[in-house]
Amino acid sequence: MDNTARENNYNEPSMTNIVIEAPVQAQVKGDAKSFRKYGLLSLVFAIVYTFCLYKNKSGITYPIFMAITFGLIYAVRKSDDLPFLKDKNGKVGLNLFYVISLLLLSVTKCMFTSYSIQWLSGLAIFLLFFSFIMQLYIDTTGWDIVGWLGGIALTMIRPIANIAWPFQDVALFVKERGSETSKEKKNAIMAVLIGLIVAVPLLAVVVSLLVSADAVFSRILEKVFEGIHLPDNFGDIVGIVLTLCISFICAYIIPNSLYKKKIGIGPAKQGNTNPLIAITFTVLLGLVYLLFCLIQVLFLFTGSMTLPAGYTYAQYAHEGLYQLLAVCLINVALVSVCSRMFAKNKLLTCILSIIGICTYIMIASSAMRMILYIGAYTLTFLRLFVLWFLCVLSLWLAYLIIGLYKSDFPVFKAAMVTITVAYLAFAFANPDYQVAKYDLAHADMPDTSIYGSVQRYIVYNLSLDAIPAIESNEQLLSEYKDNIYFDQWETNYAGSIRKFNYSYWRAEKVFEDAK
Repeated sequence: MDNTARENNYNEPSMTNIVIEAPVQAQVKGDAKSFRKYGLLSLVFAIVYTFCLYKNKSGITYPIFMAITFGLIYAVRKSDDLPFLKDKNGKVGLNLFYVISLLLLSVTKCMFTSYSIQWLSGLAIFLLFFSFIMQLYIDTTGWDIVGWLGGIALTMIRPIANIAWPFQDVALFVKERGSETSKEKKNAIMAVLIGLIVAVPLLAVVVSLLVSADAVFSRILEKVFEGIHLPDNFGDIVGIVLTLCISFICAYIIPNSLYKKKIGIGPAKQGNTNPLIAITFTVLLGLVYLLFCLIQVLFLFTGSMTLPAGYTYAQYAHEGLYQLLAVCLINVALVSVCSRMFAKNKLLTCILSIIGICTYIMIASSAMRMILYIGAYTLTFLRLFVLWFLCVLSLWLAYLIIGLYKSDFPVFKAAMVTITVAYLAFAFANPDYQVAKYDLAHADMPDTSIYGSVQRYIVYNLSLDAIPAIESNEQLLSEYKDNIYFDQWETNYAGSIRKFNYSYWRAEKVFEDAK
């Protein structure tokens, strides 16, 4: 397929939903040119991925893998005569943001041992990486969250239909390279291969019958196979081979599919559904929200009303926190859907704005409830994360409200950048350390129940990231060191420079100094 045909394949789609177009020309079985371009680079990626990340998702090799991957992407783009960072509109800014963010996220993987941070960073890397790849090959102007999520899904799923490409391409490549081989020799090799394929099932059937027919023959075979021992790390050998194969196939077919085929998602357009439908149910919801927000202002914020009998402020704060958080998420989704589905209407815009303001009051109520609960029962990672999430949610809601009045405002891009920056700040702040430091500073020492619960939470729930907060407390440090979970840390991080993790290394130094 020539470059002109490929470029014409990126014309702006006229539909607003996801469309998948056929290639410009009929696909032949095998493309030796593609194998020359992508084969070696995909093999290098597979080797680097397997060496760096096989059973090692939190070691020093993670940022090394990410840096090499960007180098390979540069080589792939160069082989296709495309710029490294420029998107379909010739802009660099967002792609540069992706590269910097992914490198910083990969650093968090080898700096911290918190399971939550490891999982969240992994999810962020997964989503941002595929967003970056998609941004390189597809025009995303005017996309909303539905378009982005659909595009990411197609970028991952659509190439599966082309899983045979690397095998077909390498077969054609070998065929072209081996064209001088005589026809008789090729036929002989093919005949031997077919014979071996036929022999395997036949041998399985015949040997099983003969073993059951003669005890002496059966015993001889047993002695033969007794001398064959699989290596102790046979499972790892299989795992490494599978990782190499899967990563090679993914690295080969994803950029190749995006380059050859068009996965287009048109910009989000204003819907034409009758807005009276939305006005009806949003008015009813808005009235309920106004009543609820009035109660929050009078009851929780000012404290001018008396709590029901038997309630403490901490109990009241915790009781409805997560339900209220769910309502806030529903409202954010509601504003997004209504602004996309229904025809533009001033009254609907006004009602959605009121719902947005009510959601801000609910967010403030959720935050105050959590602060009250933390004041009574100390801090945990989840409680800290909820406070962070409420801050992010309030910014996302602000972008949605702006989008109600300014249709060309890039709501999703603004939210994505904000969430990424906010998460990087959250991760590099070392939440486990901050939690341990806060709890130890605010635990009431004479009250053994609260201090005891803080001590148990630190020892059994926080990762090695919390060590700097407890290194001056010899008793707590000793309990943490003797805890059975430390054996798991040694299994995960010790014994290889490939698995070097800063948090584990720092903890080892603290424990050695405490001897």
